[in-house]
Amino acid sequence: MIIKSNSKESEKAFIENIKTFFDKPEVLLPECTDSCFMCPIKGYSKKIEKMKESGNFGKYHNSADQFLAGISETYKILENERAPVMGMIKTNYGSVNYCKRGNADEIVISGVQNYDHDIYRLLAFTNVVRIKKLRVYSTKNYFTATCRNKIDINFIEDLLKEENVPYNMNDNNLAIGNSGNKITVQVYDHTFDVFEDFDGNIVHIMLKHMLLPDMPFIIKSDFMDFVPDNQEIINEFIQKRLTTKQLLARIRKDKINYAIKNNYYVIGSQRYTLDEFLNKLEFDEKLKPFIGEKITSKGFVLDLPSQRKILEYLFPQYKTEIVKILYNLSDAEIKSLKGNPLEVMENAKLLSSKKSLASKIMDPWSENSKYLIDLLTDYFNYGKSDSINFGRKNMHNDIEKSIYYAFLRAIGNDEEWLFSENQILLGKRIYEYMEEMIKNENVNERLKKLKGLI
Repeated sequence: MIIKSNSKESEKAFIENIKTFFDKPEVLLPECTDSCFMCPIKGYSKKIEKMKESGNFGKYHNSADQFLAGISETYKILENERAPVMGMIKTNYGSVNYCKRGNADEIVISGVQNYDHDIYRLLAFTNVVRIKKLRVYSTKNYFTATCRNKIDINFIEDLLKEENVPYNMNDNNLAIGNSGNKITVQVYDHTFDVFEDFDGNIVHIMLKHMLLPDMPFIIKSDFMDFVPDNQEIINEFIQKRLTTKQLLARIRKDKINYAIKNNYYVIGSQRYTLDEFLNKLEFDEKLKPFIGEKITSKGFVLDLPSQRKILEYLFPQYKTEIVKILYNLSDAEIKSLKGNPLEVMENAKLLSSKKSLASKIMDPWSENSKYLIDLLTDYFNYGKSDSINFGRKNMHNDIEKSIYYAFLRAIGNDEEWLFSENQILLGKRIYEYMEEMIKNENVNERLKKLKGLI
């Protein structure tokens, strides 16, 4: 407790407010919404009415009932109408001022003396709630109590309006926020949804307006609902240490770790068997058995169907085996492939395709035709730059130079200054066939028609 001096103006306002209370002390009592047996609110209503009729509000000054003692102790202030010194205590609802005149519970007294504050007045029922298992709800427009495990949806709506929390109401289903993952919050007999884009703590907001004998909030997330929510994280949220975004971020991380540790195969929020997982990722049928064998004891959680994460996991140890299964490349060819796993796979596919095309080209019939076929094969295998260098280094006669001229022209490198007039003339005739061959169109057919030229 903190002691502080009261200014004359504050003291006068405080005394006047206490007088107003004793003009109508029943204002402190919430409306009882149920016909409960031995309802404490109805009992207090009768006792307050008797005190009011007799004018003897000091009757319960030393009572063991702290609620009644708080009323009588507050009445003592009016004996000399002085309150030069006030106490202040910190509560779950904030720091509250009160004036002491006896031995009643300070929290209860602070609630009685702040009867006109829609949150602090809850403190007057601290002992009643604990002993009688009462539930008290308070906003500017609602002040109700019940002995049952229930809450009024209209009270929740009013509470949200008072706290400036936007919400949607559809067919009696209440939702706070609009997007992202969500938590489902159950409070006694009512359930509603809170989405991730609402970054407050709905439990903390609601408890500001409620005094309860228990903690009724049951919270579940919709992320990977086949994995149990970590109750320790939920408890942190209930204890006001996390926002909704922080809660869902922690739950996501925890569930992903759980799924991986327990060998779950997950895409989005759907769990699959290993075979279903591989099918969903559309792995090649030749590769599926190998992939399945290597990840059978390793869980994966993917946002979307993608092979990349699986390949990134396997490539450091199994790159050569994976590429060989699909594309039958040599160790040296596989070693030459650079980039991330998807780039390696794409380049391996391209290289394999070029090798396949090159392997279908007919055998040479002369030294000049061998130069042409080797040039085309090099182009299919290694691309434009390497084949240009190959052709320049290996041409040895006028016909091979004409072939090289036609090749350069077909790939868009027009360098006539390298060639003689006769070489260009023959090269232009070869070009008619070369243009189609480098597109891998009718290669062998065109080669046969070149037999008379080279």
